[in-house]
Amino acid sequence: MGVQRSAYRQPVTPQGLQAIEDGTLTWLDDDMYNNLNTGVLEQYLEEKNLKESFEVSHWSTPKVLLGIAIGAIFSGVTAYIGLKLGLAISAAWYIAYLLGMALKWSPSEVNIATSATTGATHASTGFIFTFPAIFLLASQAQYELADGPLITLGEGEALRLAFIGIVASMFAGFLGVMYFIIFRRVWLVEDPLPLPGFEATLKMLDIASDVNTGAVKHARESLKTIGFWTGVTMIGLFVIEYPLIWLNGRKLALMDWVAESLHVGDVGLATFYSHGKLHQPSGTEDGVSLGVTQWTEGTWNPFAYTYIGLAFTPSMFAIGWFMRMRVALLVNMGTLVGWLVLVPLAVALNVPIYDAKAQADIPLHDFAAGGSAALQMIAFSKTIRTIAIGSIVGGGLFGLAKMYKTFLSIFGDIGAALKGDGSAEYIEGKGWYEWPLKHIPIFMGVTFVSMVAIFSLGGFPVAASILFATVLIATTFMLGAIAVRVMGETGIEPVSGTSFIVLLLLLGVFLSAQDALNLDTQEAVLLGLVGTTVFGSAISMSGTVIGDYKNSLYIGNRPYHISKGNIMGVVPGAILGAGVAIFLSIQLAEGNIDLLAPQANAFATFSVIFAEGQGDLLLLGLGLLLGMFVEWATGMGTSFGLGMYLDIPHTLPMLIGGGARDWWEEKKLKPKIEAIAEKEGTKAAEKTRALTLLGTFMIAAGLLTGEAFFGTESSILSFIDSLLDDEFAYSTSWWAARMGLLIGLNVVIGGSIYWLFKAAGVIGGDDDDLVAEAA
Repeated sequence: MGVQRSAYRQPVTPQGLQAIEDGTLTWLDDDMYNNLNTGVLEQYLEEKNLKESFEVSHWSTPKVLLGIAIGAIFSGVTAYIGLKLGLAISAAWYIAYLLGMALKWSPSEVNIATSATTGATHASTGFIFTFPAIFLLASQAQYELADGPLITLGEGEALRLAFIGIVASMFAGFLGVMYFIIFRRVWLVEDPLPLPGFEATLKMLDIASDVNTGAVKHARESLKTIGFWTGVTMIGLFVIEYPLIWLNGRKLALMDWVAESLHVGDVGLATFYSHGKLHQPSGTEDGVSLGVTQWTEGTWNPFAYTYIGLAFTPSMFAIGWFMRMRVALLVNMGTLVGWLVLVPLAVALNVPIYDAKAQADIPLHDFAAGGSAALQMIAFSKTIRTIAIGSIVGGGLFGLAKMYKTFLSIFGDIGAALKGDGSAEYIEGKGWYEWPLKHIPIFMGVTFVSMVAIFSLGGFPVAASILFATVLIATTFMLGAIAVRVMGETGIEPVSGTSFIVLLLLLGVFLSAQDALNLDTQEAVLLGLVGTTVFGSAISMSGTVIGDYKNSLYIGNRPYHISKGNIMGVVPGAILGAGVAIFLSIQLAEGNIDLLAPQANAFATFSVIFAEGQGDLLLLGLGLLLGMFVEWATGMGTSFGLGMYLDIPHTLPMLIGGGARDWWEEKKLKPKIEAIAEKEGTKAAEKTRALTLLGTFMIAAGLLTGEAFFGTESSILSFIDSLLDDEFAYSTSWWAARMGLLIGLNVVIGGSIYWLFKAAGVIGGDDDDLVAEAA
């Protein structure tokens, strides 16, 4: 048989080949690391696992439930970060890995438990990116048409849609996990996808396997590090964001009050700082920052043509640290092009802005008629973001178009997988090695019937529900396969890009066949958005499981346990993550909190354009071409468009974080590791490097967690504010009660986490106690 070739296939080493022939190569040894992604190694380990994994891979329900609990809790954290920044990044798996290491679980147990963690965390992805668009369309003035909002939500309507979406996402999540079972052997064994970055996870499992490296102690310290930096972040954000000072009918954060107090006339600190941002000089009025440099007819001020600032957002710095400089820069390139090129051009050229209510194009300068205005912000929100939306879609479409060969070869992969090609699902006398393929068509039928029943009982016409169920099963299978293939090759799954395609498909079908399907315009748009929400959760689960499967192959776990763990995590993750996302979405739409929600706003914009033909299609087309070009040139067209959609104060911290990590690794970490390698050997140096880098990840995880916790708590308090009458809402009694609620909430959360870790032996006790607890 000839040697298979691929763009990412690595050649097998002579020593590795010899060890494979002799049967001495085993999990996590040097020969394994030296031959990752060779295909020869993966096929050897697959055969080894078929014989020996039943002695290694053991299911522990309590440990899996602990992994699910961590994932479910952090699904809410992921929802907040996703809505605020447009990136569904979670630190849950780091914490689950650390907890397993601290309790001296085996690599197999850590891998199985964290598969449940990742399943719970990503089951509600669609509710982060798509579902909020429903509330934006119903409440935000910028999406209103001449005769009012495109969507009107009656009493109980939001709850009905949420119920439909959550239950449907559970079935879709199960389907997403099962679909990848078809490709596991083809894409991880026969022709292994590299999944860039997975080596760090594998190294953590390696460290967990050796209790003599100090991994247990390091893991316990790292968990404490997360807690410390979570607390520090929340305290910092309290000073920056919490309305502590109530004066003259205004509620001010402590930092804003200090900035406004330090002024002489109209000159003061508030001209450079306001609302958690350092920014270009904007001027003040009675000490209060104007926030943005104003544009006035007849005067020339370069700052009136753009906006530059730096937001004090710890999560963006943390995300930049995870990304490193290259990816952070590619995302930031979209922001830099938008704010330093396109926004100034739009203001200088007095471009026409489409006003949906007036149903007319209005020159930009006219918005400042009779006074001054922040024209650069109007240009950004009305023009550049339209280009950005087109760029997101264009990058996603072209990225998928580049995969046409993969698309064609998928049918061959499916045929090979369904034939089995030597794989064994059930081993007589031992049990299940892999989830049976015959369950997939059965569950496709169950999902189809369930979707029709859920959407029909939810009030949508039966014919439209049948059509949606058909589209969901087909698109999850085909687009999901392509998206996972892209993730396997680049490390990034294009959830947003593929979801846009599904939305376009659903809206195109439902709006063009309204009469035949017995749908009005609102129902057609709602069905398209809820349907896209369900699709997003399905393919997110497919992308999640590939990493768990890949690690399981190298440590001797049964794929059956990985599938089971992910499936078990779907239900609690979908409920809690979606619940938090929906609550935050409502607060966002009603103006109680300020979150960017770039994908949701993009989905809302497209819904308006398709439903009513509103919006600037020329700008949308320009963005589409720009996204395609960037995708062709860099492979990051969707990320570029996302960066253009974000404002510069929120992306600069990401760039700083990415640059800081590159500098730290080059100037601080590299010399230290080289010294250890020279003194103790390469293996010791690599483990030290992994543990040291993991320590920095824990700080970053603390920044993410702290901002998400504080932001969610602030949203809850803002929601309570909205329920009160004005007199009581500004009273001293409510000031004290509000503060008491914030403190009490954190005491309960902190106490619960402390009790959990204390009971597990992570806090207090010694290593002997941990061994006894873990046993």
